[in-house]
Amino acid sequence: MSEQILRKRIREIIKKYISENQEKQLTREGIMDSILNHVSDVLKKSRDKRFNKTLDKIGKSSPEGKKAVEKTVKYAKMLDDAWDDITAMADAERY
Repeated sequence: MSEQILRKRIREIIKKYISENQEKQLTREGIMDSILNHVSDVLKKSRDKRFNKTLDKIGKSSPEGKKAVEKTVKYAKMLDDAWDDITAMADAERY
């Protein structure tokens, strides 16, 4: 993505954020957090799509590839579940 396109998109996000939050006290940090969260979400979705597309390609390549993909998906799910448990425990301790 070129710098001009990125700047244009960030300007659009800022305008949208400001219009949606006119009644709230806006701060630079709040706007920047919102932008960074949005960009992070977009990058995560893009990364996940590429990852799944690659796994699909490997899974279709051979029976061994299919088994490796199934094992990888199972392991990734296990890691996600463990991470959810860890964050839930951390949140419970915090409150």
